[in-house]
This record gives sequence, C-alpha cells and structure tokens, in this order.
Amino acid sequence: MPGSLEEGDDRGLAWTRLRRFIAGYVSGGCLVLAGHPFDTIKVRMQAEGKGGKFAGVYDCVKTTVRHEGIRGLYKGMGAPLLLTGGVNSILFGTQFNIVSELVRRRGGTDADQPSLTETMTAAVMSGAFISIFVTPMEGIKARLQVQYDSGRGYKGPVDCAKQVYRKLGLANGIYRGWLPVCMSRMSNYAYFGSYFFISRKLAHYVQPGETGPLPPWAALVAGGSSGVCYWLSCYPVDVIKNKIMASPDTLTPTYANFRDACRQVYQKEGWRGFFVGFTPCAIRAFPANAAAFLGFEVAMRLLPQ
Repeated sequence: MPGSLEEGDDRGLAWTRLRRFIAGYVSGGCLVLAGHPFDTIKVRMQAEGKGGKFAGVYDCVKTTVRHEGIRGLYKGMGAPLLLTGGVNSILFGTQFNIVSELVRRRGGTDADQPSLTETMTAAVMSGAFISIFVTPMEGIKARLQVQYDSGRGYKGPVDCAKQVYRKLGLANGIYRGWLPVCMSRMSNYAYFGSYFFISRKLAHYVQPGETGPLPPWAALVAGGSSGVCYWLSCYPVDVIKNKIMASPDTLTPTYANFRDACRQVYQKEGWRGFFVGFTPCAIRAFPANAAAFLGFEVAMRLLPQ
C-alpha cells in the first residue's frame, strides 16, 4: 500500500540519519584517545606563550612527565572523552544531513553525490552550530590542562564546571571564549572540504564507480590530511581561544574580548606568538584525525544500511 511504502521510506531516512550520528560518536572517541597527549602539550605552550614556562615541545613534554608523570599528558581528558563522542556525533550527523538538504534543494536525491561547494557550505553551518556544545567542554579542558599542580585547584571536570559557574556565571565563565571557538569551528570548511576532495581522488583509483565507505588505509590518509588542512586554516584563532579559556578565572578578565587578546599577544610576542605550540599540533593532527575518520568509516561499514 502507498501508506506502508511511505512509512518504510520515512524509517529508512531516519535510520540513515541516525547511522551517521552513531558513526560520529565512534569518531569522537577515536579522536580523543589518539590525540589528547599532543593536545595537552599544545594548550600548555599556547597558554604560556613565547618565552614562557617551556623552552619548546621537548621541554614541555619532559617537564610535564617529570613533575606529573605520564598521567599529566592526559589531564582534562575526562570531559572530552565523555563528550567529544557526543559532539562529533552531532557534528558529523549535522554535517551530512545539511549536505543532504543542500543536494535536495538543487533537485538531487540522497543517492546523488554532493559537490565540494555544498560540502564546505554545510561545514561552515554545522561548525557554527556545534560551537554551542563545544565551548563549555573546551573551556573546562583548557583550565585542567594548565593546572600544573595536581594537589590544588580543580579536582576534575565536574568540579571545574561547578566552580567556574559559581564564580563567573554562564556568559563570562562557562562560555568564555565562545567567539574564537565559533570562528575555529566554522573553519571546518577546510576539514570536511579537504576530506571530500582527497577521499574522492583516492576512491577514483581504489574503487572506481563505487560510492561505499573508503577502505581503511584510504580513510587514514584522507582523514589525517584533512586534520592538517584544518589546523593550517585556523591555528592563530585557536591560540587566542586557548589564551582566553586558560587565563585565570578572575572577576576582571585578563583579556577583555577577542580583539583585546589579539592585541596583547601581538604586543608581547609579535606575530610568532600566534603560532606557539604549532609543532605538537601539527604532529597530532595527522594521527588523531586519521583515527577519527577511520572510526567513522569503519562504523559506517559495520552498521546495517
């Protein structure tokens, strides 16, 4: 009957969308597990700035491990590990659902391949949307990562969130640094755009004529490359974001706003200050994002269509 067919189509579309959200959750967990130690080093170097506590990447790693042990590299991982899966679930699900909507608006169907422009447009939109969920998590993570003495300060992500909210409230505390988070997340156009371009090029050679998930090695190459492209597109903004988020939680903030943070960094450190910590970020970018996209592609293969 027509009604039954329509109901079946609706269920199929709902599962297609849910499948992307589940695969996105797997992707987020893989990203955190593979990349968090590198992220800790990056955030610490960004927060200290040029000429700060650490002489370089090696010194930052050595100092962290000497004083805090290997666990010091995993500080602040609790919140991302619990939440990044959900965030990536929303990000990947929203990204691909917006892409599907853009394809339908030009008269296409779910079976049609999106264009590079549609992929990048959807990435800007999904990035802005995801910043609402990411900002609190990023702020808590940054505060914990620059807490060098484990015996004082915040006892964990939940305690950190409670203290920040109690002292500074929502806008000036939990959501401090939202603008640079939004700006950096909108740079997902470079993330999903480069993955789309590279994966299509690889697919043309390894599975011509097919539209299914990429083989694992191709997902690793495309995912890792997309992570590098993303950070090249927005790294200075990420520096400002972590400067703002990791600054002391005082009623009079260190940085009045995004523009003031840019001004202070340039005055104190010059243009090089906007690239402090880039080395661990670049080292982390390939394996972490390779793991993220591999997790997504494998999940898409394992989940029933």
